[in-house]
Amino acid sequence: MSAKDKIIEIINKDSFVSLEEFMSISLHDKDYGYYRTKDPIGVHGDFITSPEISQLYGEMLGLWLSHQIISKGIKKLNLIELGPGKGTLMSDIMRTLDKSVKIKVLINLHFLENNISFNKKLTKLFPSANFHSDIKTMPDGYSIYIANEFFDALPITQITKENNLLKYAVVKSDKPNCFYKEFINIKDNDSKFYLPSNLNLKNGDIYEFSKEADSILNTIAKKIKDSNGLFLFTDYGYKNLKFKNTLSAMQNNRVTDFFDNIGTQDLTSHVNFDNIKIKLENQGIKNIRFMTQSQFLKEMGIELRASKLIESNPMNEESIMIGLNRLIALDQMGSLFKVIFTEYN
Repeated sequence: MSAKDKIIEIINKDSFVSLEEFMSISLHDKDYGYYRTKDPIGVHGDFITSPEISQLYGEMLGLWLSHQIISKGIKKLNLIELGPGKGTLMSDIMRTLDKSVKIKVLINLHFLENNISFNKKLTKLFPSANFHSDIKTMPDGYSIYIANEFFDALPITQITKENNLLKYAVVKSDKPNCFYKEFINIKDNDSKFYLPSNLNLKNGDIYEFSKEADSILNTIAKKIKDSNGLFLFTDYGYKNLKFKNTLSAMQNNRVTDFFDNIGTQDLTSHVNFDNIKIKLENQGIKNIRFMTQSQFLKEMGIELRASKLIESNPMNEESIMIGLNRLIALDQMGSLFKVIFTEYN
């Protein structure tokens, strides 16, 4: 049995599987899902994240966190990372905190991670950390949530309008190993397919949303509102709706066909940051800031830190500058990746 076999079973039974369920099984099935069973991050994996590109990224997030702790006089907090992977980002953050924060702070680490291999690595790196498979088990009390490339990996639903009729995306198969996407009519009053009241879909537009992301955001918002906590999320995506298909697939650091290698490749979509902002504001979260990754990292002083790092490691100047450029250049990750965070209390 595999993720692909499970999907074929559903299609044989129902003639199709929803796009959301296709992605959920492919990526997150407890026995066969890509993120549960593979080790996808790194040069020899399927994709590389910002923390893997350069330590500068994690250090800047560490400086942001240090500022929050010092300015607010925080003495105890839950530091929660969603999708920590190998622990590279948290290692850089904690190292920066050790250097930057001189007051005594009790930090309780919590990870939301379902990958078996990653959890083993994280346990060795952070033996006192707490592990969760569900956002709802995160603790109460003052909490700061961190996430890098987490929301792009959650299953989405796609809705379009054709001939003034609303339809949703499903996956079908007309012969073995041949899968394709199709839009079928939404039944009247089907509550699974909701549209914002101010959304005006035109024929040919595609609207993407993630029910799982919305549920996670609602839970986080309630937690940080109760404790006056904070969050910082980084991902690739957009602020203004594009009304187009943003699905993509990666394997071995190369773009692949979305329906190839089911259960063994990364499937992602662009994150709707405006939706994140609205969901959090609807729960009473205020002072939400949004900017490109380039702007955020520059504001935190990444260029100065790179210069200092080169002074200490002149032999590594080229690799440091390559990493810096990849993180902040507008034709690299600097523009496509966005940062949304809150700073108040």
